Amino acid sequence: MKVLMLGWEYPPHIAGGLGTACAGLTSALAAQGVSIHFVVPEMVGDEKTDHMVFSSAACSRTLGKDEPLSGSATTTHGAHGSVSPTRIPAFLSPYWNQESFTKAIARVSAQRAAVSSRDDIEDPIARAVIDGEVFGIAIDSVLEPVQPGLAVPRAEEPSVGRYSPSIFSEVERFTAEVVSRFSPADFDLIHAHDWMTFPAAVALSQITKRPLVVHVHSLEHDRSGVFYDEGINSIEKFGLSSADRVIAVSHYTKCSIERHHGIATNKIAVVHNGVYPKQVVNDYRQLKTWPKHVVLFLGRVTYQKGPELFVEVAKRVIPHVHDVLFVLAGDGDLLPAVREKVIQLQLEDYFLLPGFVQGEELEELFSVADLYVMPSVSEPFGITALEAISFDTPVIVSRQSGVAEVIQHALKVDFWDTERMADLIINALTHKVLRQELVEKAKEEVARLHWDVAATKTIEVYRDVYLSEQTRATSSGR
Repeated sequence: MKVLMLGWEYPPHIAGGLGTACAGLTSALAAQGVSIHFVVPEMVGDEKTDHMVFSSAACSRTLGKDEPLSGSATTTHGAHGSVSPTRIPAFLSPYWNQESFTKAIARVSAQRAAVSSRDDIEDPIARAVIDGEVFGIAIDSVLEPVQPGLAVPRAEEPSVGRYSPSIFSEVERFTAEVVSRFSPADFDLIHAHDWMTFPAAVALSQITKRPLVVHVHSLEHDRSGVFYDEGINSIEKFGLSSADRVIAVSHYTKCSIERHHGIATNKIAVVHNGVYPKQVVNDYRQLKTWPKHVVLFLGRVTYQKGPELFVEVAKRVIPHVHDVLFVLAGDGDLLPAVREKVIQLQLEDYFLLPGFVQGEELEELFSVADLYVMPSVSEPFGITALEAISFDTPVIVSRQSGVAEVIQHALKVDFWDTERMADLIINALTHKVLRQELVEKAKEEVARLHWDVAATKTIEVYRDVYLSEQTRATSSGR
């Protein structure tokens, strides 16, 4: 089976769990015989993963009609399937909304005007833009709508200087570029991940008459709560309503889709995320001196993830546990407020805020942690909890999370109950046997949650959708 898959982040350039999930799922699908063409909007340079190689491609608007696209994608293979990825140059980044888009435009404008050399630019987004102006697209025109007649829901926003008025215009431009490249359909179905790719996926589905599966890793209501962006929310509804089937990463997410967007329950399949267990966990405690107890938070520092709750809980724990360090690792819009809260509560000596971490630094934090805490306000899944367990670290997770459905041997608490959360942390840190029992049982559960299982369930959805489409086509005489 050939699948055109549209995503919006991929390792090593990741900002959240979506990139990790796409890497795991595509690898397992390829191993089970699915051929995937993976399309992603990118502003950064060439990148590689174990089973997928991305090659940059100049935007076709800079080429003549009959000229080939530069930087053709490199195909890699699983046991029977393959992955052939393409990056579409776009001024888009994972988890952006209108506010963050506007701030990014302002940063690019300010830094481009203030420096004379690329080497002087610290901001990675500004550097990516100036590196060939996003692979050869002039930033002054990058966000101009390309196909005015395309039906993409969007919010009307005031113009930002001489640039595009909104992130929705750039999503429309990305959509037009995807349609222009992939309208001659050499695939059996389309699989799109989260809102930024939904307009392109729906347009392609309508043009090519190929069935559409959309995959929900997070809703705008999860990320922003009552302050959700109505433009993003409308695009989500547009994509979910237009799809032939919807995949949700948890039953928690399935219920949210039904509640917020009115999608019929029989249209939604639940496919839980997985994890590949680590074969070797380095003994980082022997390499670096750490306090006796380490409590870890790792994720985007945003409202959705509950980082300020983590600080409040630490304030309750510290008087009762000797030699403890709370590590809040990640980046996001709430990071300045979290730093300020740590200072206000006079917790500087008990906190480490290393920012975004990856690679060996990430492995070290997972390995030295005595406890991983995920106090999310609304978490569609929570793949970092599985990763923590794979590093022999027990977890405390919010009941408002999808991962709570699949891991029974975790300590669970409502995100708002900081007193109860603090009690659980104190008990876990002071009782080593409890931590050992939790992680031993949880690892048995994680062993059954590998990506091969998720791929098998996804293929079942593919086959059901594809066969249904074939039946409809036959009955209509197509």
